[in-house]
Amino acid sequence: MSGYLYETHMHTCQASACSDTRGRDYIQRYLDLGYTGIILTDHFFRGNCRIDRSLPWRERIHLFCSGYEDALEEGLKRGLDVFFGWEENMAGDEYLIYGLDKQWLLDHPEMEHWTRREQFEQVHRYGGCVIQAHPFRQRGYIQTIHLSPFLVDGVEVCNAGNEPEWNAQALQYGKRLGLPMTAGSDNHRIVTTVEERTAGVILDRRLTDIADYVSLIRSGASFGLRTVGPQIPYSRELAIDKPLEVLDREGNPFDTDILTYLDTGVWGPKAHEGQGR
Repeated sequence: MSGYLYETHMHTCQASACSDTRGRDYIQRYLDLGYTGIILTDHFFRGNCRIDRSLPWRERIHLFCSGYEDALEEGLKRGLDVFFGWEENMAGDEYLIYGLDKQWLLDHPEMEHWTRREQFEQVHRYGGCVIQAHPFRQRGYIQTIHLSPFLVDGVEVCNAGNEPEWNAQALQYGKRLGLPMTAGSDNHRIVTTVEERTAGVILDRRLTDIADYVSLIRSGASFGLRTVGPQIPYSRELAIDKPLEVLDREGNPFDTDILTYLDTGVWGPKAHEGQGR
């Protein structure tokens, strides 16, 4: 593999309730797998977060960032780039937020209650970007699949925690949107940090910081992708067993047939008026 490989989606036990691995314990393993860097994206407070929600805001933020800070300290020692982000949960649909830092979180407690639209607008206002994670995932904690084509800067089209058919649907969706497409491991533990379970983006140069990555996303760049598992082709016959809603620019459902869009790239008649990119 040529280029610079970056993990874009992973979790630590310091902040994510579903992880069992400290930030620092990933560092050497990712180096051994040929990665240039990683982005820590722990579950934020509306998701599967380990932090006690009853604590004061500032204390919560300090605890939330501890997994990243732990990884950063070890990464600086060993030569692995370590950057900060988080994963926000709205109603089962999740978003990877990049480009905002700990001090920004400390200064903006209102962000805990943002709508999808507010998230997109305010993250942009302060120089970040929003990627919809694993958009076609069908799991028990997801009651309805929500797609936000107008409130994201890109789409995660390969997630190592997904079934192949969900990734195939996400890839087709990303192609139709024409937005940057990313890949990530959604890694939660050291025992799954192995070659066949780790994904990422492949860049033609080393990143200087997380703002550098945000700039690439927001400029519409395309990336090489390290993918995992069997790569199956998209077909409209792939099952979507959960209710699915496509959301407009306000974050409200609108009437469209997602299979027609995946097939043709055209929204249904009601969605098309005033909603095209």
